[in-house]
Amino acid sequence: MQLLDKNGDIHQGIITVRFVPDTALRIASFMDITELEEARKLAEMQEAQLRQADRLATLGTLVSGVAHEINNPNNFIALNSKILARMWLDINPILFERFEKAGDFSMAGIPYSKAHARIGLLFEGLTEGSERINRIVEALKDFSRKDTGQLNEPVQLRRVLDSALLILANTLKISTQALTVHCDPALPLLLGSAQQLEQVALNLLANACQALREPREAIRVEVSYLPEEQQVLFAVEDEGVGIAADALSQVLDPFFTTKRGHGGTGLGLSISNNIVRNHGGTLRIQSKVGEGTRVEVRLPIASPTEGGPK
Repeated sequence: MQLLDKNGDIHQGIITVRFVPDTALRIASFMDITELEEARKLAEMQEAQLRQADRLATLGTLVSGVAHEINNPNNFIALNSKILARMWLDINPILFERFEKAGDFSMAGIPYSKAHARIGLLFEGLTEGSERINRIVEALKDFSRKDTGQLNEPVQLRRVLDSALLILANTLKISTQALTVHCDPALPLLLGSAQQLEQVALNLLANACQALREPREAIRVEVSYLPEEQQVLFAVEDEGVGIAADALSQVLDPFFTTKRGHGGTGLGLSISNNIVRNHGGTLRIQSKVGEGTRVEVRLPIASPTEGGPK
């Protein structure tokens, strides 16, 4: 049971009551196990963190392998579609000459008169699709690459955001019909880890998607330079369900989640907050139930001697 001491501190303890034989006496003892309970909870938390870290490491390995396997056939598509597009440029004049002399004819069940203007666009679509797959694969490979843990590389936050938006493109498309992204074109560099900051961006965007009740609700993303503070602001705002006031004070705690039934681990925001703090920044959350949530990340820019703007 829990008991309060004279200072108002809570102690976990075990009370044992023993009967004294042949008397009406009872002997009660209290064993304080507060430290033992705290050690047990810490051990459980660390074990859960290790399990989660192991799952993430396994997932990273799988993603890297899948990305590699996708890349090989995609290279065939990219190469062959370009060759076929050049071949079509050579063949089309011959087919057009036949059309003018002998009239319309069928190509795969489609009249040449309707097909000839579209075939070039089909090849362009193949090439563009292949290039998009390649960009997604490269983004996944970068994300799954082992993090060195060093926070000393020049980072352009716009590129970090672009990569996160690319990876979550399908999720964002399904979740909202009102996505707006505003990014300051003159962002200074940060100093840190692009991979870690991408993890923050992915988490905040994914949380915003999960908070929406219907696709008509909006997600707004802002990246801007705050010259007076010498910081870069990265904000993600949604019009979703919001967070209750009693939960808002706990959302950055490890393993606290309001989405336990939907696969939430309670680690995303906690890890993101630690990453931001390690970069010398701050993460702040504002939310109202039924109106939505805004998460603001502020990160210090790199000084000129660190590779920042001259």
